[in-house]
Amino acid sequence: MRILDLFRKMSLMRQILFLILMMLIILLISFIISNTIAGGIIERKVTVSVDKILQQVMEKMESFYSDMGGISTSLLYGPTIENFLDSDDLTRILMNNEVNSVFANTINLKENIRGIHLYDKDGKLVAGIGAGTGDAVKSPAARIEYSGILSQPNTNVTLTYYSIAFPIYNFKSELLRDYKGTSVFVMNTENFNHILKNAKMTAHSRFLLLDQNNKIMASEGDTRRFDTFDPSVWKNDKRYIYQSAVLPRTGWKLISIIPKNELLQDLDVIQRLNIVTYLIMFGMLCLFLFLFFTRIMKPIKALMDFIKSYPKKGGEHRFNVVVHNEIGMLAVNLNKMLDKIDSLGNEIQLAQRQMYEIEIAKKQAEISAFRNQINPHFLYNTLECIRALALYNKGEEIADISASLSNMFRYSVKGNDFVTIRDEISHVKEYANIIELRFMRRIRVEIEAEEGLLGKKMLKMLLQPIVENAVFHGLEKKRGKGIVQLTVHSLSDNRIRYTVQDNGCGMDERLVQELLQRLRNSDALVPAVKDDMQGIGLPNIYRRIKLFYGDAAEMDIQSQLNSGTMISISIPVHENAEHEVGTNRG
Repeated sequence: MRILDLFRKMSLMRQILFLILMMLIILLISFIISNTIAGGIIERKVTVSVDKILQQVMEKMESFYSDMGGISTSLLYGPTIENFLDSDDLTRILMNNEVNSVFANTINLKENIRGIHLYDKDGKLVAGIGAGTGDAVKSPAARIEYSGILSQPNTNVTLTYYSIAFPIYNFKSELLRDYKGTSVFVMNTENFNHILKNAKMTAHSRFLLLDQNNKIMASEGDTRRFDTFDPSVWKNDKRYIYQSAVLPRTGWKLISIIPKNELLQDLDVIQRLNIVTYLIMFGMLCLFLFLFFTRIMKPIKALMDFIKSYPKKGGEHRFNVVVHNEIGMLAVNLNKMLDKIDSLGNEIQLAQRQMYEIEIAKKQAEISAFRNQINPHFLYNTLECIRALALYNKGEEIADISASLSNMFRYSVKGNDFVTIRDEISHVKEYANIIELRFMRRIRVEIEAEEGLLGKKMLKMLLQPIVENAVFHGLEKKRGKGIVQLTVHSLSDNRIRYTVQDNGCGMDERLVQELLQRLRNSDALVPAVKDDMQGIGLPNIYRRIKLFYGDAAEMDIQSQLNSGTMISISIPVHENAEHEVGTNRG
């Protein structure tokens, strides 16, 4: 607070100087932060690029696996190998040359295949050509297995080979998995150098392929092949960006190691550029100070002196425009504004008075609108029903439905806001009579009310719109007969609950929550917006009971899709409702 007070007491020129100094400090800090962020961005982008390279290498390895799978399937499930494995020892001796010929042809298909060996189901070597592994095979082999770098038998000299073991099954057998033997392909690691080619990001970065024992099978960069590689040493070294991926079929690892200092060499140019930019900004700020004082400060001071003197002079007094920059335009517009102030003052006062009168009239008209709203679709449908009955029946039903409609009109235009529960139920019965005639008795309205409540007062036109809502949104599209049940009973807290329940189409939980949200949004003294899903009934009823009863009124909606909907209203008991409503609302 002390620094702020000192700043406020400074002259505007000193404030500008202080702000410029702060800008220079902030600019310097931003340069430092930008270098740090730039380094982080480079590291992240390199990491993303390496991830893509790792993915590309893994896709190439996957293609290689698929090629070897196709070659092994073509070889091992051909007639020659199948007959050979199914034969006895003597026949195998006779077929040995034929099997070796098939192996030789397969080796010619893939230049990095250095040997193929065939083992029977007991793990015994029965045929082979080219380089071998020197190891026995598991019997039976559970799945295709990839070895790591092989060592020469008895000498442990590291070879440039690895092996792939393919189990052989008799799929013609009725047994689920009839194991027949295993074929081992001895492969040269040189093909992986082609796969890893161009995987390096910088001159001294490294890209490695390790076997299960962390021996280097192939590499790009300054690394000796077949040495044991310790990933944890490089992973924990902050001078390098270390990334790895495990090949799912083999358990081999792809390793990328990139020195960070090689990535950040280009940032030196950015740092020098930042320094030059900082010096240029300092010179521009000095120029800004000069222009600010001569072209802004002096005209503003003159304009402020005019504004201070205007309340005393007033009238036709105007500012003398000297400069023609933005400050001059401001002065011109100020003069124009002063020219319009007098004429606009009376217009603004008149407009405000009209707005207040319109708002008051709107509030007064809203209460009447709540009472007099009648769904036009219901009137149109009823009149259409009368016309149809007149054309085809010409009977007593026309008189009944006309009488009911007349009674409903008469009830709706009465001036009282409150009626007895008995009168409201009679209004619902008139509506029920029309609905039953219109839908050929397919829809019925059942009413049950406690006898002692019929003389109590309630807000007019609450129940019929809810029953109408149940008919047209719940039962009209329902196949078969529909029932709307209206019940009126008292609660222990001196309130009355009105419940309207139908066995119609119902709603899912999402629609129920949306409807409840609409009701809560309508709880305001503004005109309701028509809702196509629920008409004008429920939102207006909810607003009316809140308007007259306040928080003592409640509305609840329960529904289940294809089972029906129940809407209940709980409002206080009032002997003289119109007298007590003001108390509740207050």
